[in-house]
Amino acid sequence: MSNEDKWKANLRKVAFLKSFPGWVSSWEQGVGATIKQVLSIPGHVPHTVLLLSEGRFVVTPPVHDEPQMVTAGLMSARPHLESIHAGAFTEYDHLTRLDQELGRMARLENILNAIDNNLDRIPELKARIQELVKQWEMENHQSQ
Repeated sequence: MSNEDKWKANLRKVAFLKSFPGWVSSWEQGVGATIKQVLSIPGHVPHTVLLLSEGRFVVTPPVHDEPQMVTAGLMSARPHLESIHAGAFTEYDHLTRLDQELGRMARLENILNAIDNNLDRIPELKARIQELVKQWEMENHQSQ
């Protein structure tokens, strides 16, 4: 057997694998299916095999638990889930606003601390801040 024969045999195997009966190669193919069982894949944790109804199956990547991905998924699913989990969405929205406000206040504190810590080392800083304040006051006065 030559290397070329081995390569061709592997291509045939992969082609058959990709057409294996019941294999779900996209999430859209799983619409309407019910998850019957979740199996671990030895040696490939945290990947799993979901056994679906009608003999279908899908090999899955690990469940995303990074907050950024969970948030993106939750926001995409919100129109479908909000009526079921209204209280949880209300609490999540509250925590999101609180996080944003505290982040804003922390940035403000960092800026003010940086100014205060550098006034002695950068004498021009106080004059420049005073110029900025005068500029903002003029812009504010002109917009009224």
